[in-house]
Amino acid sequence: MTTKPNQPDSDVEADFNARATQLENSLTELETFLSRLDSVSYSTLHESLTPVDQARFDLTATYTLNSLMWAYLRTRGVDPKQTQLKSELERVKSYMDKLKAVVDRQTASRIDKQASTRLMRNALWQQAHAKNKKDEQ
Repeated sequence: MTTKPNQPDSDVEADFNARATQLENSLTELETFLSRLDSVSYSTLHESLTPVDQARFDLTATYTLNSLMWAYLRTRGVDPKQTQLKSELERVKSYMDKLKAVVDRQTASRIDKQASTRLMRNALWQQAHAKNKKDEQ
């Protein structure tokens, strides 16, 4: 009985290489994006944004940093679920949900009570008027 040396399967190796290339491209893209943010001061960036966009930017930056820390811990063999990082990510997500609710409330359509009252009154009057004409005939 002959034994084969442990050689990785070519499909597994190709899949690993594809994923490694994708990871490298993503990290390069992230590095490029972060370097652009680093070139502008925080206060200058914040001055040019609306309050809602400022909150969105801060939440996104916080979530991104926590996610990067999560990935770092995973690469070091540490289970991030056993750290405070998980509760921090959940806290940031809850604030993102609150911000989304505020934005949705601002963009929600408003009801004009006076116009709806006039509409209903006129519609009811027309119905009553049509009923009276029918009864007269």
